[in-house]
Parts: sequence; structure tokens; C-alpha cells
Amino acid sequence: MKNIVIRIFILFLILYFPVPAHAAGFDIIRTDEVTIKYDKGLTGVSNEIARLIPTLKAELQKRTGLHFNFYFKIMIYGHRETFRRLVDNEMIAAFAIPKQDLIVLDQSQFRYDSLTIRLLVMHEMCHLLLHKNIAVNNLPRWFDEGVSQWVSEGINEIVSPRSTDALKRAYISNTLLPFSTISETLPSDPVNLILAYEQSRSMVDYIEQTYGVDSIRGIILRLSSGAGFDDTVRDELGAEFTEIEKNWKKDKGSQYTWLAYISNQLYLILFLVAAFLTIYGFIRLRKRMRDYKDDEV
Repeated sequence: MKNIVIRIFILFLILYFPVPAHAAGFDIIRTDEVTIKYDKGLTGVSNEIARLIPTLKAELQKRTGLHFNFYFKIMIYGHRETFRRLVDNEMIAAFAIPKQDLIVLDQSQFRYDSLTIRLLVMHEMCHLLLHKNIAVNNLPRWFDEGVSQWVSEGINEIVSPRSTDALKRAYISNTLLPFSTISETLPSDPVNLILAYEQSRSMVDYIEQTYGVDSIRGIILRLSSGAGFDDTVRDELGAEFTEIEKNWKKDKGSQYTWLAYISNQLYLILFLVAAFLTIYGFIRLRKRMRDYKDDEV
């Protein structure tokens, strides 16, 4: 907790201490919607982000039903080691601080991928938008993360791997995380952190597929009016969340059987079998050649 406070204080000084931007190694772009402070040398990507902001705001408003009508700030770092001073987890390449209407990006992790930049900024903007409109005690951490991935086509703050089969493996091994355990915070260990992200996205997708896209907006708007999450789900979806969680598991079960898992890994299995047979054949050949030489002697 102490480390987090120190890091936020450092960001506060960088953002607000009245010294010229060039003195601190930063340049600044200011528009009617956002202030972007960035490491020197990142003018191109910063201008691109500034250009995208109006479009991203409109898309977020359409997807969530919430109005993005507040000013916010973005800080962009170009060096991993500098960004890492602000976060404990080496897997993270971006984060949002809703209380300061602030997004912090590590551009070194996605410098060659303009689509990822667009979706990642949209993801972080969604976090700001949800927290601006919904009280933190009514916004489960997994729902916050799930909706932000939902609007950004699955992109999240994790550097690598972007997508894994963590959810599939967790279902098969019966190690899924109860959603009640990821309502306040997400795990810090890499394996369960990735699983928490995948479960969050999967649950939001399941709600959309089962109840319709309007149900996601309905939940968001009810929460923004001050309703609690459990009451919101019951009123919007007509079922307790515990029941929905059970049905979600059943739905995963129809996809994630051992047979389905093995069939999805078929190419890998065939490759491993072929590699084994090649090595085995080579060893047999070497042995036969050695035996042949011995017979000649």
C-alpha cells in the first residue's frame, strides 16, 4: 500500500508540478478532450492517440450507454524500466487511476502495433468511464475488467501472453476462481491474474450471448444510477448472480471437455509424436550402422 501511495505521488508531481515539460524530459499535447504528456521522441504515437480520442469516446458511449463528458490525462513512457518503477507487476503495460482521470501507458510494449494502441487506450478509457459513473462498492473488479475487455475486443493491460488457454485448463482441472474472490481485487500471481482476466471477459461475453447486448448496457446503467450489483443482476437478468455463475460453468463444460481440449491441441500432439518418432528412428539408424561396422570387423 505504501508503494502505491508513493507511485501516485510521483505521478502527481510529474503531472502538476509547475516546471516546463522539456525540463522533465516530457512533451505535451493539449486538446479540448485530453492532455497527453509523453517522453520525448514519442510525438508520432502521441498525436495518433490524440487524434483517436473523439472516435474512442463515441464508441464507448455507444457500447456502454454512458456519456464520456469529462476531461482526462494520458502519460506515455517510452522506456520499460521507467514505467516499471510505477507498477509492481512486470506483466502490466498500462493502467488507469480513475480518481485522477489518468491513464499511464508503456509504449515500449506495443510500439509497432497501431491497432493494439487504439484498443488499449479504449480499454483504459473504459475503466475511467465506468469509475466516473459507478460507485466503487457497486462495481466488482471482475466486471470492471470484463466490460473493458468487452469493448476493446479482448485487449487488456497484460503485456504477454495476450491470450492463453488458462480458462480451459482451469475448468478441466477444477481450479476456476469463484467470482466472489475477484470482486474487490485481482490476484497478483501471474497464473491466476491471467485466469482472472480470462474469466472476467468470458462472463461478460456469456451474459451478452445469453441475454443480449442490451443486457450489458442495462446492467451498466442500473449500476450508474446507484443500484448494487446483485440487485442489478437480479432485476436486469431475472436471476441471482450465483445461478448465472453456475450456468456459465455448465456452458464452459460443453466446450472444455478433455476430448475437446485434446482435439484443440491436435496439431501440437501430432508434432510431438512426429518429433519423437524422428528422434527414435535416428537413434535406431545410428545403432544399426554401429552394429554393421562391428560385423565388418
